[in-house]
Parts: sequence; structure tokens; C-alpha cells
Amino acid sequence: MIAPALAACGATAHEATSFTYWSMWKENEPQAHVLAQAIADFKRDTGITVDVRWQGREVLTKLADDRDAVPDLVDQENTKVRAALVASRGFRDLAPVLSAQVPGMGRTVGELISPKYLESLRQDGQMFLMPYEVIGHGLWFDGSAMAAVADEPPRTWNELAALMAKCRKAGRAPIALDADISGYGSYWTIGALQGALGPGKVRELARDRTGRAWERPDVREAVTRVKSFVDLGYFDARAADSRWPSAQLDWARHKTDFLLMGSWTPSEIGPSAVQGFQFRFVPLPGASTAVPVSTIGFAIPATAGRASLAERFIAHFFKDGTLSKIATVAKNLTPNPELPAPDDLADVGRALAALPVSQPLDGILEITGYAAEVFEPVNDELLKGRIDVAGFVAELVRRQADYWRKNS
Repeated sequence: MIAPALAACGATAHEATSFTYWSMWKENEPQAHVLAQAIADFKRDTGITVDVRWQGREVLTKLADDRDAVPDLVDQENTKVRAALVASRGFRDLAPVLSAQVPGMGRTVGELISPKYLESLRQDGQMFLMPYEVIGHGLWFDGSAMAAVADEPPRTWNELAALMAKCRKAGRAPIALDADISGYGSYWTIGALQGALGPGKVRELARDRTGRAWERPDVREAVTRVKSFVDLGYFDARAADSRWPSAQLDWARHKTDFLLMGSWTPSEIGPSAVQGFQFRFVPLPGASTAVPVSTIGFAIPATAGRASLAERFIAHFFKDGTLSKIATVAKNLTPNPELPAPDDLADVGRALAALPVSQPLDGILEITGYAAEVFEPVNDELLKGRIDVAGFVAELVRRQADYWRKNS
């Protein structure tokens, strides 16, 4: 049964028996296998046909380009949905779906999602995405090779620095980093800033029209911590010119010790890891430790003609027997805290249960073009040792002021 508020919206079930779904997945991916089975089950239970098109990661670009073929349902990562649909008010409010009954569960969709994942999915009180997969970010290492770290992970930045110093003393750079993906390097600097200043504060710095907010002493102190890692040789020297995924593969083969990355790490790198590799995870520590989280989920374009059927499918997907396959088949985390995490993501699941969450890169990706035009080029120079903290701050001030002059 679906909530009356949903049944009254858009096309009703007796007016149509099918709807169109454009997916971000390709047909051979594990998530696509889960979704294909969910579509078949939905057809069996409701008689409603889902016309699915496996569009791949460019699904929202294709949506923008093809004005004549508007789907009733799409899925993608939350920041991409925000950029593509929210700014233009091109989304349907999914808040009513939270009150929808999940068939056979005796509970609503909203009762099966941890509230901590919903805050970043609202715009002016309206929900633009219903999450079905959760991605946590933090520091990965091999528990079989670093049992002491697994038993007592670092809880403060000073403890992390001491651990890095110990690894460096053993004769190798402890941190893997692929240089050609600027966002990966930004995880370190923005992660240090988030830990020092608190979630959301980097986004506030980025929104300062003058750029002068970066001159604060506490900002300089946090950036200095990252610069010290550069100066002390904690980043693998190949970070200056490596190409993805070479640094990650070296890490999986024990040539480095730590990788700051999302919870896709075990499934992406696992096949290349040495035998017996145990994927362990710890949040990047700081005075205000939180786990950066992004979500993948369903969105309904504002122009959808059969939105009510898409909403019914969303509610149906939250059945335990369906949603749990995101963990068991796709090997990822779900937003339902009652469903177990995959073995390789058990540490992430525990961290998400115990700690507050924040946004990856502190949400600066919500500021269109800012990361690529302002932050990432400057941060790249910092991590490659080409500028000091003063130069980092000065160049950010300059670039940010220019950015806001062009975008105000």
C-alpha cells in the first residue's frame, strides 16, 4: 500500500501501467543487477512495467541534452543531482515518499533511513533525492599488516602524525595519492580543515566574496598540518606525477600504507590487492571528527509524467529483501542502519553509527565550478611542494575573489 498523498500525485495507477527509468549504472555492474531484479519483482507484485535505460554515469548530462525524452525516474550521486536538477528547480519533491508504506514491511520509507543521511538532500525543505546507497570517506589500511593500528586507530591529528612518522622511519612514504585526480588530494586538505574547524566551515570560507576568510590563523594552522606531511615525505614521491590508479594499486600491493578514499575502495581495488589483505578503515581524525558521506539515490524530474508510479517503485525498493542486496551483491552500504554492512565495510558502518556525518570536500562541490577553478589548482601546488602555506592562502584569496567577481 502506498501513502494516499503519493497516490494523488501525477499519473495514477489506472491511467498508466509503465514508466521510464534512466539509470546511472551500466547493465553489467553489480548495482544494475540489483536494480534489474527489483524491477522484475516490482512488475510481479504490481503489474507495472519499468522501462529501464542503462545510461551510465552521464545520465544527467543526457537528460539535459534530450528535452524530448524525459524519464520519470533517474538515479545519481547527490551532488550531481543537486547541480543538475536543484539549481533549476527541475526536481519533484520526494518528501511525501518518506511517509509511503514499504510493501510487506509495516513501516514507512522514512522509518528505514537514518535521519543523518537526509539533511544534505533537502533544498528549502524539499527533498530532491531518496538515497539507496551510502558512501563513507576515510583512511584505509591493511589490517593484516598493521594489526596495532586496527586495534588502536589514531583518534587525533597528533596521533595520526606520530603514526605517519613511525611508518616513514621504517623507510617508506606511508600515503598513496594519485596526482592526476585533484579531488583526491583535496580530501586531505579539506579533511584537515573539516577536522579543525568543524563540518560546513570550509564551505563558508569558499563563499566569502573577498577570499580573505582564508587568512584566519586557525585555517593556516590546519593547512600547515598537511604541508608538514608534504615536507616530511609522508606522501609517496610519485604523488607529484602518478596517474590513476597506479598509486592505489601500489597501496594494495603494500608499497604504501594508507589511502584516503571512499567506501568503493574494497570493491574497486580488492581484485588487485595482495593475498590476505584486510580492508580496515578509520575516519580522518581531528578536533571535530565526522565521516564525510555522499549518497546515491533516486530523483524524479519535475517534468515526469508518471511520477506516482516512480514513487511506488521507490517505496518498493526499500523492502529489506531488495535494499539489502546493495550490501550483499553490490558490496556497498545502505541508508538503513538495521541492514548489515559488507564485511570489508564493517569499520565504515560502525563509524557511521557512532559519529556525525559531513559532506565530502565539505560541500564545496555545490558551488558550481569552484573546486576546479579555485581550490584544486592551488591545493595541487601545495601537495606537490611548490608553494608554502602563505602562498597557498594568498593564491586562494586571489582566485576566489576573481571567481566571485565573475559569478556574482
